[in-house]
Order: sequence, then structure tokens, then C-alpha cells
Amino acid sequence: MSMQNLNWNRMHASVYRQAGAMLRWAQATPRPQGAVRYRCPLTGSFVLVTDDASLEKLAQSPARLRCADCHEIHLVDVAAAE
Repeated sequence: MSMQNLNWNRMHASVYRQAGAMLRWAQATPRPQGAVRYRCPLTGSFVLVTDDASLEKLAQSPARLRCADCHEIHLVDVAAAE
């Protein structure tokens, strides 16, 4: 089968399941006044998330978020406050 004959309108379900495995995970913790902090898995630096759009994404944890430190996209999972 040639590339021209492939049906590019449909994707196998495994594509969606495996897509998250290619991203690096970061565990985040809630901070005072509604901020969230995580450690960048590439650089090891702490990143404080304070903007409303990113915090709204993180409400649906885990969320894909572009890192302010390394500029890669990570899967950020917010841990429950202890």
C-alpha cells in the first residue's frame, strides 16, 4: 500500500493513548493564593504557575503545559494539598 492510498482522516486509538508517554511528567503542588509549583523534569528548576489560563488547564489534572523554564510541553499533575 502506498502512502497516497492511506486514509489519513482516521487514527488508531493507540495514538492517543501513547501520545502522553512521549511527554515528560512533572508532579506539581498547590501553593498559597492559588498558584501551583512544579519542578521542570529537564532542567530541575522550580516553576511557579500563576497565570489564570494555565491554572485553569491544571484544574483538569494531568494537563499539558508549556514549561516557562525549558519551553517544552510537560504533563503536569497537581498533587492534593497535604
